[in-house]
Amino acid sequence: MDKFGIIGYPLGHSKSPAAFTAAYAGRWQFDLIEGKDFEELWQLFLREYKAVNITAPYKEMAYQKADIITPEVEMIHATNLVIKTPEGIKAFNSDFRGVKQCIINAGFKAGDSALIVGAGGAGKAAAAAAKDLGLKTAVTNRTLRKAAAMAEFMGIDIHPFEKPCDADLLIYTVPGPIEGVERFSGKAVLEACYAKPTFTKEGLAAKGVPYIDGKEWHYQQAIAGYGLMTGVQPDVEATRKAYEF
Repeated sequence: MDKFGIIGYPLGHSKSPAAFTAAYAGRWQFDLIEGKDFEELWQLFLREYKAVNITAPYKEMAYQKADIITPEVEMIHATNLVIKTPEGIKAFNSDFRGVKQCIINAGFKAGDSALIVGAGGAGKAAAAAAKDLGLKTAVTNRTLRKAAAMAEFMGIDIHPFEKPCDADLLIYTVPGPIEGVERFSGKAVLEACYAKPTFTKEGLAAKGVPYIDGKEWHYQQAIAGYGLMTGVQPDVEATRKAYEF
């Protein structure tokens, strides 16, 4: 029987097993594949699994391992979904697809501005999604070197971390609060992390700012990715209920 899972560290907070189980009513096994040694985890995937999601801190490492790179992954140089095929390991990025859907659902359009906070794999996926939709996209990061490298590679602007910014859409991809983040704002906020979010719906509502939380981000990427993993479209309503916590 085909097996699926998610590779990362740490994974104790992950809702992916519950979401995948709900999506397919328990039809397939979905495991947490947790560890600090990426090579060991990758070899386990190769031996035992048909497809796996990839989460922090391994998205860029997995990109280096793939045999077949989809256009979305080529834009990002990071993957969160790898699948065995007869031609080799194929890499996708369902974060890119999920973030695009979040932006579309929130009503943003070409010409609006987006500030990405964070220059890791999730930040790159968010930047690629925003840019692909025609948003004027910039990145900021505590480490200027990482932000500059990402901005140059992706063809987006760099925003100095010490300077305030009021974008149409603030996309926060750092796992947890960072000192100085209050200098950034947006007419709406989209956050990647659902385990330990930096923002709250109530806190932003008091400022009149809509909040798209990490649960919506992960739901949208799950819907985009699970069908690729299994070849069977997921039950979207059952999957959404798994993220109602």
